[in-house]
Amino acid sequence: MHVDAIQRIAVVGTGAMGSGIALNFALYGYPVDFVGRSAASIERGFDAMRKALQVMQEHDLVTPADAHAALDRIAPTTDRAAAVGRAQFVMEAVVEDLALKQAVFREVDAVAPPETILASTTSSLSPTAIARDMARPERFVVAHYAQPAQLMVLVEVVPGQRTAPATVETTCALLRRVGRMPVVCQDIPGFLFSRLQSAILRECVALVRRGAASPEDIDTVLKYGYAHRLPAMGPFEHADLGGLDLIHAVAAYVWPDLDCSKDPSEGPIGELIQQGKLGMKTGQGFLDWTTRTPDEFRRQRDEEIIRRLKILRGGKVVLPQEPEGSNRS
Repeated sequence: MHVDAIQRIAVVGTGAMGSGIALNFALYGYPVDFVGRSAASIERGFDAMRKALQVMQEHDLVTPADAHAALDRIAPTTDRAAAVGRAQFVMEAVVEDLALKQAVFREVDAVAPPETILASTTSSLSPTAIARDMARPERFVVAHYAQPAQLMVLVEVVPGQRTAPATVETTCALLRRVGRMPVVCQDIPGFLFSRLQSAILRECVALVRRGAASPEDIDTVLKYGYAHRLPAMGPFEHADLGGLDLIHAVAAYVWPDLDCSKDPSEGPIGELIQQGKLGMKTGQGFLDWTTRTPDEFRRQRDEEIIRRLKILRGGKVVLPQEPEGSNRS
């Protein structure tokens, strides 16, 4: 399928990721069927989209007219089969459970038109495993957005063992049309984004466990130190700039002391879970969340991402002009 043939999107799943992805496509002019299990879950998704659009309007990323038009393009539905049956691109965004995703794609594969591309936004599960029971696995691919999906530019595109090259090519072309930067990754646990994030988190947790620093101090060092320069210089650019002889000397001293734990239940994460401290949703995790609501934190997070996005794009708004050659109405 050529990217111009994609005229309608179906997003299956109405949580934080599904609502952000639906909003991304709708802001770029695509009609979207927003598929949920119930009217209540769909309304929660729309509430998240309205809040996201409010922040984007306040920071001049979209106009009120853009926001209104985007919401008008998103059709709520609990009829998964009907939504999938009229889409040319389906994005699954249900919870990270392999058996559930396999079940969703068995159903979706059976009712989708033969040329429709079927994608999952899983952050770590194998596309080969997800597509195991599909009759047409060649049209399946992972397209992993990072949160918040309506703002984050990167999308990891991960083919399974039986994914057709054309599926990958069209998916990447579609993602570029909605302002994303696709990177094709291998089918390995966690792909690239989650593997790097997990490696950093494992060391952060180990530092807390050994009493080397508090969670607050570690967050500060990452946000205002290491991560602050990442938009300007990646790890390999930093290594080459500093000189690999110097990098080798530092690594020889530090790497042997880095954490190599295999089981996250052995340590602070497991201990906090046993205590019922699950993070924001319980008011306590590594940090105390009793004085900040999730909505307040998400707004603060989104505003900072928007600030950096504007710098990255030279102060330009997120929405580009309609791509040349597009026949989408």
